Amino acid sequence: MITVEEAKNIIEDNVSELKESVSILTKDALGFRLAEDIHSTSDLPPFNQSNVDGYAVCGISKVWNVIAEIKAGDHTNLVLKEGEAARILTGAMVPAGSDCVIMQERIERKENAITLVDVEIKKYEHIRLKGSQIKEGEMALPKETLINPSVVGFISSMGVKEIKVYRKPRIALIITGNELQEVGTKAEQGKIYESNSSSLSAAALTMGLSIENIIFAKDDKIKLAEAVNSVIQSTDVLLISGGISVGDYDFVNEVLQENKTETLFYKVAQKPGKPLFFGKNKNTYVFGLPGNPASALTCFYEYVYPCLRKMQGYSNIHLTKVQLPLEAAINKKKGLANFLKAKASTNSVLSLEGQESFKMRSFAEANAFIYLPLDCENKNAGELVEVHLHPNL
Repeated sequence: MITVEEAKNIIEDNVSELKESVSILTKDALGFRLAEDIHSTSDLPPFNQSNVDGYAVCGISKVWNVIAEIKAGDHTNLVLKEGEAARILTGAMVPAGSDCVIMQERIERKENAITLVDVEIKKYEHIRLKGSQIKEGEMALPKETLINPSVVGFISSMGVKEIKVYRKPRIALIITGNELQEVGTKAEQGKIYESNSSSLSAAALTMGLSIENIIFAKDDKIKLAEAVNSVIQSTDVLLISGGISVGDYDFVNEVLQENKTETLFYKVAQKPGKPLFFGKNKNTYVFGLPGNPASALTCFYEYVYPCLRKMQGYSNIHLTKVQLPLEAAINKKKGLANFLKAKASTNSVLSLEGQESFKMRSFAEANAFIYLPLDCENKNAGELVEVHLHPNL
């Protein structure tokens, strides 16, 4: 049995970034990383553009004669001469010969004559100059850039419809347990509703990922082996929920050994989630998660989450850590590290009631874990503790 810190180091040392690129529509690229440099295909803006409703004028004077109107989307070959002006709307092409655009609020108009009212104007004022954002051929974004909403908008503004990105990890999940029944069916004696597929899928979604393949397997070694072998070579991360302990019907570890999955660690000195497995089968990372719902989700956040983040090229792969004072004392003995479901605020953190590994009610109220290392003992109210913040939606 290893420590939490040793287990996390093993994940960091053994997980590699995914470098396989795929082409994807720019509008669908949120959360991916660029697999290529993006160069601008044109000047932005592609022409001198008005950024207000007003008048484009030629000559720095006080009075001009309005000879045209230009709306957004119009193409114009108009060339203004000294003393001439054009009515222009926001986003429209500024005609050649224009010295500036004057906001309509600063103008008095009588028929086709406009007069400047009590303000000085400046050369090129209110004109977005051609190429002022980026020039044609200039690098817009380097390879490895994480694509957020503003990146999607920037690339789209250059007219780039499709880009190359590094693909996201493919995730499969095997749920084991004869006692489990499907949500929505009539409750049976001796059965419980299966929830890990829902909670783990939701946790993946908060990362912009999806569990593409979910298989339900009975507590039968042959059936479990068939399930594992059916997906292990076609996925990047295989999660197996339940069957990882040492009970008479816990076959996960045995099946993984028989299909030559390399064990990188098995069992961590922690609570909850001590019977945690991490291994590798060729290019597939395998996690054997506890079956108890709170344990499974805790292990996902603390171990699977950083694995998936490392595969996607993030440098900060773990949950955000902060130090906060305790609102109330915590009783703890040495021997196992604790991940306690907690409610964190800006100034403090509270360990919640219901820390048992099967209790999800307290997890539903939590937004963080209090992490207490294995050699830590009782903590008093007001003492600082390490807090791991859950990912935001």
